[in-house]
Amino acid sequence: MLWIIVTASATMVLSSLLGYKKILYVHQLGIRNLSITGAIGVTICTIMIFLSHIELMSEDIGAAIITNVYASVTGFFGGASFHQYRTKKTSGDILYSHRSFLSDHASVIIALIIILCGMYRTSIFTELAITPIRVSSGLSLIGFGLWGLTLRLVPEFRSNGIILLDFKIPWTDFLNYSWFLEDVIEVEYNLNDTIKYFKTSIPLEDQRIVEDLLRAKMMEKVSENGLKIN
Repeated sequence: MLWIIVTASATMVLSSLLGYKKILYVHQLGIRNLSITGAIGVTICTIMIFLSHIELMSEDIGAAIITNVYASVTGFFGGASFHQYRTKKTSGDILYSHRSFLSDHASVIIALIIILCGMYRTSIFTELAITPIRVSSGLSLIGFGLWGLTLRLVPEFRSNGIILLDFKIPWTDFLNYSWFLEDVIEVEYNLNDTIKYFKTSIPLEDQRIVEDLLRAKMMEKVSENGLKIN
């Protein structure tokens, strides 16, 4: 069991570094990517079950593989949540965010439920035997829940940029805005020399606040560019 714990710990540390480096963002996910990932996972599980059935894989090796998979999930989401926390801390105060029960509380409640389920799954607080698989699977849920706590379903317009789920758009990359619908604004920004858009709903009573904010940021960019030209 000791070698399983050692390898899982190493896997967790390595995957946490990958998660902190943000090699994957929510906006990069799609049905195709999720389908491929799911197919790979099912294929691996099927192969493991088959090898175990014909006695070519011992229970210890199977347990080690599963434990390391859970450890990689734990580390990745743990690192990603810490990166997201630091990103928000360095992005300044919130200038505007559409507050609602869904954006402020519902997502947090769901994340806390996932964390509690993870704590229960570890078996630390139950009479079930504590095993590497149970602990690592519980920690993976806790890591995912912590990551969920850092997310908000609506954009946060902050002093140093816009936080969109787990992605920061610096004000230097903000390009323009327009009203897509009466209560839906479309924000244009630059991402790796490619023009991107996102849309978000703005209540009628808050539209003046958002317009003044975005107009001021556009004027700042014009002013800065003018100073550079001169």
